[in-house]
Amino acid sequence: MEPSNHKFHHPYEPYDIQLEFMQKLYQCIEQKHVGIFESPTGTGKSLSLICAALTWLRDDERRSLFGEVKEGGLDWLEQAELKAQQQQLLETRKELEDKLQSIRDKNVRKQGHEYPIKKVKTDDQIQEHDLVLDDYESDRERNSKSKDEASLSSATLALLEKLQPAKSTSDEDQDQSRTRIIFCSRTHSQLTQFVNELRKVRLSSGVSDTGEQEVIKHISLGSRKNLCINPKVYRLTSTTAMNERCLELQKPGISQDQKCAFLPSKVSSEDKERVEAFKDNMIAQIQDIEDIAMLGKKMKLCPYYASRSAIAATEVITLPYPLLLQRNAREALGVEITDNVIIIDEAHNLTSAIADTLSVSMPLSHLELAQKQLLGYCQKFKNKLKGKNRVYIAQIIKLLKSCISQLQQAGNGKTVEASLLASQLIAGTGTDQIQPHKLVNYIQLSKLIFKIEGYAELLDQQAQSRLPASTNCARKQLQPKGVLAEFQSLLVALMNPASEGRFFINRGEQELILKYTLLDPQAHFEEIVKEARAVILAGGTMSPMGDWSEQLFSYVEPQRLETYSFGHIIDKANVLVRPLSQGPSGVDFDFTFANRRSETMILELASVVEKLCFHVPDGMVVFFPSYDYLALITSLWKRQTGNESAFTRISTFKQIFQENKEVNVDDLLREYSNSVISGRGALMFAVVGGKLSEGINFADKLGRVVICVGLPYPNIQSAEWKAKVEYIERMRYAKSKSEGMPEADCKIRAQAARREYADNTTMRAVNQSIGRAIRHKNDYAAIYLVDKRYATPRIQAKLPAWLKESVRSGSSLWKVVEEDCARFFEGKQN
Repeated sequence: MEPSNHKFHHPYEPYDIQLEFMQKLYQCIEQKHVGIFESPTGTGKSLSLICAALTWLRDDERRSLFGEVKEGGLDWLEQAELKAQQQQLLETRKELEDKLQSIRDKNVRKQGHEYPIKKVKTDDQIQEHDLVLDDYESDRERNSKSKDEASLSSATLALLEKLQPAKSTSDEDQDQSRTRIIFCSRTHSQLTQFVNELRKVRLSSGVSDTGEQEVIKHISLGSRKNLCINPKVYRLTSTTAMNERCLELQKPGISQDQKCAFLPSKVSSEDKERVEAFKDNMIAQIQDIEDIAMLGKKMKLCPYYASRSAIAATEVITLPYPLLLQRNAREALGVEITDNVIIIDEAHNLTSAIADTLSVSMPLSHLELAQKQLLGYCQKFKNKLKGKNRVYIAQIIKLLKSCISQLQQAGNGKTVEASLLASQLIAGTGTDQIQPHKLVNYIQLSKLIFKIEGYAELLDQQAQSRLPASTNCARKQLQPKGVLAEFQSLLVALMNPASEGRFFINRGEQELILKYTLLDPQAHFEEIVKEARAVILAGGTMSPMGDWSEQLFSYVEPQRLETYSFGHIIDKANVLVRPLSQGPSGVDFDFTFANRRSETMILELASVVEKLCFHVPDGMVVFFPSYDYLALITSLWKRQTGNESAFTRISTFKQIFQENKEVNVDDLLREYSNSVISGRGALMFAVVGGKLSEGINFADKLGRVVICVGLPYPNIQSAEWKAKVEYIERMRYAKSKSEGMPEADCKIRAQAARREYADNTTMRAVNQSIGRAIRHKNDYAAIYLVDKRYATPRIQAKLPAWLKESVRSGSSLWKVVEEDCARFFEGKQN
C-alpha cells in the first residue's frame, strides 16, 4: 500500500529528511516491522511520527472498508453485502461526527458543557471497621490470578503454571477490532507536548474517498494517581494502597453510602447517560490528561473508569510507557496491544526504563517499618484474624525478619556492595517452606496493603489531632508510606528466575538498601513486540544502534528489524565536532580511570576552557563524567597558582554556574540564562547523566559550545555492573555456541560483547548530553570531545550519523584547533 498523500498531511512544508522519515515509517508499519528511528531534536520528529502513522491508519481503514477486489471480481451478492456494510459504517460515523461537531460548536460559542451532573456527598475519613480483613478462602487462592503475576516474564509464568494453574478470566466486552496507534513517552509532560502537535494535523476521513476531513479521535490515559477525584483514594500516597482502596469501595455488599460516589453504575440509565456524555466531550476535541481529569471533576464522574468508554471510538491512545510496559497496568486501563501500532518516543533509555519499572529497592528502615506496621495491626485486630489471614500474615512477618537479618549481617561487613540469591533472602527460620507466589496472591486478593496502611493512616490522624492547637505547627507525615507496597514488589521479584535478575545489598548514603535489579529487559518486552502489528522506537539519540538487536530484539527475525539514523535539517556548516587529544601545551588528554587524577592534565583542561571562552560568544556547557570528578576538577582549578587561580581566570570571561545533586534546576537555568541574555556570558559545569544532560534545551545563545570531558564509563567494580556484563557475556556465549562456533571463538565473541555493551552505554549517554545544543534549523554550535579515545574510529562510529558528518579530525595541534574555532564563529554572531 502506498500513502494516499505524498506529504502525509504534514501541516507545514516538510523538509526532505522529514519526507524520508515519514516514508520509512509508513512502510515499516505497513510491513509489520520493528523500527528504530533516530532523528535529532529540532527536526520535527513528533509531527513526522504523527503524520506518517495517522496517514497509514486512515489509508488502512479505507482499504479495510472498500477492500481490494480479487481477481475475477465479486459476485452480486458479495457486492451488495459489502455496499450495505459500507453504508451502515458511513451512517454511524456521520452520526458520531455530527454529535461531536455539535459539542465543538458549543465550546467555540463558549456556552459551556451541557451534560448531566449528579451531586455527590463524600466522607473522606477512614473508619476502623473498613480496616478489618475479610475471611480469606483457600479456593479463591487456588483459582485466582494476582495482577502482580501479570507483570512477570514468560519464564516465570510458565513455572507458576506448573505450580498453580491459573483460571482464565474473560475480558470486558469491548470493540477492539479497530486498529489504533498507541503512542508512549516517558512522562505526561512529554505527552502533553505530543498532544499539542497532534492538534495541528488535519487528515482525510478513513471512511470516505472524497478527501473529506475528519477530526482525530484521541484519548490520554493515566493511572489513578493522575485521574482519581475521590479524596478517600487520591490522598493516599502509595499507588498500591490507592488501587486497593478504590477496589474496596466497589466491593459487592458494601453499603451505598460507603461506595465511591463518583463511580458510575452499570445499571443506572442516568449514569449511562453521564458516561456517554463524558465520552463524547472527551473525544470531541484533542485533550491531554489534565483536561480529562478536569472534565471528570466538572461532571462529578470518575475519569479513570469513564475514560475507558471512549477507547473503542479512538484512533490514537497516549500514555506514559511505564503503563505500557506492565501487562497488569495495560489490562487495568483496558488497553489492547494485539494488532495495534506501538510508537515509543524518547526511547533512547527504554531498556533502562524497563529495568527501572521492574526493579525494586527498599531501605532497611522501610523493612523495619513494614514489620512494625504488621505487628501493630495484628495486635489491634488479633481477635478478628482467623484461618488463612493469620497464617499468611505470620509468613510475611517471617520473610520480613529474614530480609532484615540479611541486611543487618551485611552491615557488619566492610563491603560497599554485596550480591545475593533469592534463596538467601528466605533462609531464615521457617521461611524455607514459604511459597512467595501464594503470598503475592494473598496480598492482592485480601487488600492487605490498604488495610495495613489505612490503619497506619488512622494512627497518624489520631496523633496529629493530639497536637496542641495553640502551636500552629504544620501538619507533617510522621512516617514513610507505601512500605508494604515496596515489600510486595520484592515478593514479586523473588518469583523471577535467577537468570533474569539479581538481588543486591548496597550501602547507601545513610543506610543499607536491599535492591532487586532486572538484568534481562527483553523478556518483559517480547510479549508487546510479538502481539503488536508494528513497534516503533524513536528518539533524538538512539545511537549506538548495536545494543537494540542484542539487548531488546534478539528474538526478532533480522529481516523484520530496521534501523534508521536521519540527518539534521541544519546546514552542515553550522556544526563543528572536534575530538581533542591534546591541550595547548601538548599534554595528552587521557581521562581513563588510571590517569584521570593527573593535576597536569586537569590544569591543561582549564587552559582549553579558558581559551575557548575567549573565542566563544554567549553560553558554554561543559559535561563531566560524574559529580565527584566535577568536584575534584573545580577544587584544583580554584587552587591558587601564581597571581590567580585557573577558576578566577576563566570567570573573567564568563560567569560560572555549576550543577550538583541538590541544586534546583529551574533556578540554576534561570540564573544561567539571565547571565547569557545580559551579555555577560555564562559557563555551565554539568554532569553526563545528571539533571542537565537530558530534556534540557541549550538552544541558540545558551549553548554555542558543548565540551564533553572524558568518557563516562560506569563503575566497573560495581556489583550491579558486574552482574549485568556477566549476563551479557553469558548470553552472547550461549548464542555463539548454538551457532556451532568453536569454544575459543565463543569466548572471544562473549568478551567482545561485554566491551561493546560498555562502549554503547557510555556513548549513548555522551550523545544525549552533546545533543542539548543544536535544537532547530537555524541554530549553530561547536562540540569538543576532550579525550584521545574520541579520535579512534571505534568511538567515533558510535556518534549519531548527523554528528559524524561534521567531525573534523585533522591536526591535533592546539593552534589549528583554536584557529578552527575562531573561523567557525566569525560572522555567525547575531
